[in-house]
Amino acid sequence: MNPNSERDPNALSPPPPEKIKRALFLPKGALIAFRKTRGANALEFYLYPDGRISFNTPDYSTEAYERVSRKLNDAQINRLRHLLDQVNFYRAQSAQSKPRGENIAYEISARVGNKSNTIELFDGSIPAALKPLVEQLNALVPKEK
Repeated sequence: MNPNSERDPNALSPPPPEKIKRALFLPKGALIAFRKTRGANALEFYLYPDGRISFNTPDYSTEAYERVSRKLNDAQINRLRHLLDQVNFYRAQSAQSKPRGENIAYEISARVGNKSNTIELFDGSIPAALKPLVEQLNALVPKEK
């Protein structure tokens, strides 16, 4: 078929392109990146060691007046750091199964010092050891209206 000629109406059309999922990344200086996905809806946040939480986009501001207001105090940040160690996050692996239907998917990436890890988990198959971490991070997500 000549590329300049009209398209054959009986030809099969190519399948629609699949939506490419962007990998969750941990921006420089961030402690935790967290993404919660349900169907096509996703919300993510980035938690910084000074207590700032930036929703849906990393906070790269360097001026204090541009920064997101502090959300967590030092004790809360320390509890999260200890929780990462308690649940053995840095050795945890992503779920082997894929979500079914409208299950919620969680992606967590964390870095403290030279330890870092990124995992993906699905509602209904979260290992018991990691449930406290998912619950703690999920509590930081704004409530749906």
